[in-house]
Amino acid sequence: MNTDHRPVYIDLRKINLPVSALISITHRISGMYVFFVTLPVALCLIYFSTKNVNTFNSLVNFLNGNLVLKIVIIFSFCVLWYHILSGVRHLIMDAHIGESLTASHYSAIFTISFWVLSSSYIFWSLLA
Repeated sequence: MNTDHRPVYIDLRKINLPVSALISITHRISGMYVFFVTLPVALCLIYFSTKNVNTFNSLVNFLNGNLVLKIVIIFSFCVLWYHILSGVRHLIMDAHIGESLTASHYSAIFTISFWVLSSSYIFWSLLA
């Protein structure tokens, strides 16, 4: 009988998670990013763009001259888009549609690939 109660070292880099688990984890991380970054940035942009014409024009001029801030804003909205897509996937799975392992795997791959394609299209069309 082994009575050794020492802690077991588990190397997290060697654990292979399924794609559906990765999309679930990244959905939670993107939710935190949306709450702490995207929402305040969007509210700030809406506030300054609707305050008056002068602040709107100064905001437009500031965004046109600052490529880094423009990329951060586009990235934030791409993260919001990912959060929406993976949230819809989770809601569909909550309705007991596509709960099997293969359906979950393929829906995760479809969600990620659709997000990459649509976000890259949006990203390049807004920067061009």
